[in-house]
Amino acid sequence: MPHEWNNIWVVTKDELVPKYYTWEQLKLTIWRYEGKPYGIKRVQRACNNRPMLVSFDSLPIEIQNAIGDPRKVDSILERYYEINPDAVTFYTTVKVGVKGTLETEVQEEYIINASVLQAAIKLKKARELERVSKGITIRGLMATISSDVNGFNKVLRAKYGIEHTLPSSARKFEKTYNEFVKCGYGTLISKKYNNRNAVKNTDEVRALLESMFVSQKHKPTPTEVSRQYEGFLNGYVEIINNETGEVYNPKDFKKLSKRCITSFLASWGSKVVTYSKRGGDRQKHLEQFIPYYDMKQPEYAGSMVSVDDRQPPFEYAPNERVWFYNAVDLGSECLTTWVYGVHKKGVMADFYRQMVRNYAEWGLPLPAELECESNLNSALKDTLLRDGVMFQHVHIEANNPRGKRCERYWRGFRYEKEKKKEGWQARPFAKSEPNQVSPHKVPLIPYEKIVEGCLLDIQEHNNSPHSNTKKYPGKSRWEVFLENQHPSLKAINYKSFLRYLGYKTETSCNAGTIRLQAGKYWLGDDGEIYTGQRLIELLKVVDGKELDVYWIDGNDGQVLKALVYLRGSDRCVCEAIVKPVCVRATIEKTVDGKSAEEITARYIATVNGYVSSRKKAIDKVTVIDNRTAVINNKFKIRGLNSLEIKESVEVEILDQEQNEDGEFEYNPNTVQPSFKKELAETF
Repeated sequence: MPHEWNNIWVVTKDELVPKYYTWEQLKLTIWRYEGKPYGIKRVQRACNNRPMLVSFDSLPIEIQNAIGDPRKVDSILERYYEINPDAVTFYTTVKVGVKGTLETEVQEEYIINASVLQAAIKLKKARELERVSKGITIRGLMATISSDVNGFNKVLRAKYGIEHTLPSSARKFEKTYNEFVKCGYGTLISKKYNNRNAVKNTDEVRALLESMFVSQKHKPTPTEVSRQYEGFLNGYVEIINNETGEVYNPKDFKKLSKRCITSFLASWGSKVVTYSKRGGDRQKHLEQFIPYYDMKQPEYAGSMVSVDDRQPPFEYAPNERVWFYNAVDLGSECLTTWVYGVHKKGVMADFYRQMVRNYAEWGLPLPAELECESNLNSALKDTLLRDGVMFQHVHIEANNPRGKRCERYWRGFRYEKEKKKEGWQARPFAKSEPNQVSPHKVPLIPYEKIVEGCLLDIQEHNNSPHSNTKKYPGKSRWEVFLENQHPSLKAINYKSFLRYLGYKTETSCNAGTIRLQAGKYWLGDDGEIYTGQRLIELLKVVDGKELDVYWIDGNDGQVLKALVYLRGSDRCVCEAIVKPVCVRATIEKTVDGKSAEEITARYIATVNGYVSSRKKAIDKVTVIDNRTAVINNKFKIRGLNSLEIKESVEVEILDQEQNEDGEFEYNPNTVQPSFKKELAETF
């Protein structure tokens, strides 16, 4: 567009090339007329990011007309017209209905209309000021504005190749103008985008169609539902609400075309609900409709362990497979726990015991978080699998294989390792042709051989390279598991879960010793045998008492940890620790033997010291017991001399005289002491 520069009108090179000239032609033409009083004149060279400018008046008249002379106003609206940036922002971002933004062509139409209306607003204000200043009435002003807007389309077509679509009628234009001034850009958007009444299938109709589609046992197709709906409207089909017993009235529903019904039932909004109720395979429904998380793999071993059951694809008897329950450490990809059997009932307690055994044997803390399925673990969610008991965090997925990372590892075992073995059973409905059933007969495999093969696969998997070879070059999964444990992991807290997971034995404590599993145990805590005052306080509580001991064994069959509770109590009193065994022969004593002897001596000395100190603190006393075993002496045996107890006789007590102050007065006449002895007392 020509613009003013140093009091002359100019155009840039880009406005001439390549529409009217090639660059070579333009340079040659400028050179040819340089220094002459006519022809194209360059007024500024291109340099230092400045564009080359050419005098607009020096261009041929046909090029001037094509570009457009801004000094020649064909319409008064040209003075005020410009593309409104706010209109561009509004119409390119506004969302109408559920289908998103407007179409691009519609956006351009509304932007042009809004820009023209903005120019009309400015023109109206200018004319009002002009008429008021000249004392002319403003009546009929909108008619002139409407006329100018209609004529402005010629200028838009000639200069910009566009047109506005505002009403040509003055009355309708004034209505559009006033709504735009009052309510803004949204008034130009067609009502069809938000007209819900234009859709025949209302909420009631949609609900009825979905009920017909879902409720019938033979699972009708959308086409069949459309035929039934037509028969319902014509009175040939009855529809009854099973809950309320209401018989639907055809007069309350509108007629719909077959295409309308099938399109609605095939839409996502309907399918995502109806397929969920009609379908029997929840996994397919999740795969088809439900979004899922993308999770980053843990960076440390021990951060999270994923557990689930699986049946290796081998049969040891017709339709009988081995059940495995495994745990995968997600950071190292290492399988850390595995148990197996002919069925999965009752396997969970054994599985978590085995996890404790393995981690304790390796000297590692339990994982911080557990990811598991709900079927077998739901019974433990309020005890063993409560947050903070055995694991700091527990995430239980209810029938959602995509939510458990271990499912990916089971697939690798099935198709990368087990598929190559004899007796491999293909899935009956596998999608991939290489994984489908083959025509050859599949033999049965002995139970022991299946288990041995699966354990060898686990061993091979753990000794294989970690998948992230860039981060762990030359490292196996097992090495990553041992060397890359999370630094914030906590030591195994047996007291929080052993009552739920351990075995229970009823026993007692005598002489500071507890007998458990044919072994002898002393009292202590946190792996340390108590001595001194701590031992004395424990003995006061447990010695000679009936006890409940919860314990778990290690992979070697020996007691790994044993916690002591008073019989019927839920309070852990102490830990039962294996009694040290001392070496009798001096020549055979080792460092460990000397340490055991030292602990034993301190344990015994604690009890002996307590006995000795308490003995010295006890004084010797004489106890005279005057109690009698009889109630009275009413029964007597004749001739039997026995000590008779005389009954006491009450004696009258004389009143003593008191003075005014309440004190007793001494009267020497009342006391007659006699120092004369009676005759009977003389002998």
